[in-house]
Amino acid sequence: MKHTVNEMPCKSGENNIFGVMYLPLERVEKMPAVILSHGYNSSYAHVADMAQCLADKGFAAYCYDFCGGSTISKSEGRSTDMSIITETKDLNNVIGMISELEYIDNEKLFLYGESQGGFVSALTAAQCPEKIAGMALLYPAFCIPDHWLKKDHEKMTEPFDFMGMKLSRKFCDELPDYDVFEEIKKFHKPVSIHHGDADGLVDMAYAERISRAFPDCRLHIYANEGHGFSAAARKILRERISGFFEDLAF
Repeated sequence: MKHTVNEMPCKSGENNIFGVMYLPLERVEKMPAVILSHGYNSSYAHVADMAQCLADKGFAAYCYDFCGGSTISKSEGRSTDMSIITETKDLNNVIGMISELEYIDNEKLFLYGESQGGFVSALTAAQCPEKIAGMALLYPAFCIPDHWLKKDHEKMTEPFDFMGMKLSRKFCDELPDYDVFEEIKKFHKPVSIHHGDADGLVDMAYAERISRAFPDCRLHIYANEGHGFSAAARKILRERISGFFEDLAF
């Protein structure tokens, strides 16, 4: 192991965010940093392999639990209070905290997000493009607005179950009410997207459309991989993404 691991909490409104910082054993005065965001009903532990890989390559890597973001979240907050807006606020607060650390190079602050965390990361980066130097996204769930806008919100009984977690109408009511593909055009820094051609949750057509929307983007397609990569594909993913960030940071 070439890194250390320490818990590092963060505040998001009234809620406490649980987070973990991975740091390389051999540190420099100012380090590049990557903030890693997990997917729907997931947790920091599901992106820890990526954080460990990045720390071993010389990055400060911070992964955390969204407030109310899963049934196993260590952060405060209820899933029935969670929405894309609240997760964007969580990420913005994490960005603020990380950027204030004396050992972080604010010119080299990057984002990594998976599925819903990738969708949230992309929207957040578009809101503050001057703060983020680059971004890597794994099957980002840009299908979320299309999926939920097809539903009759008036017939939803609260709370309701969705993919193993209880939600409220807040999730639907706080969906982006703008063209998300137009929104991400505001982010001009390099983007790396990774998507499986057998993804049954987020159709690959979304990844192709996202890659065209970002001004500086490369799309990597993984044959026969679904929503949740195999161990072999995950290993390739780690090397590609760490290499992408290394090219930008060093």
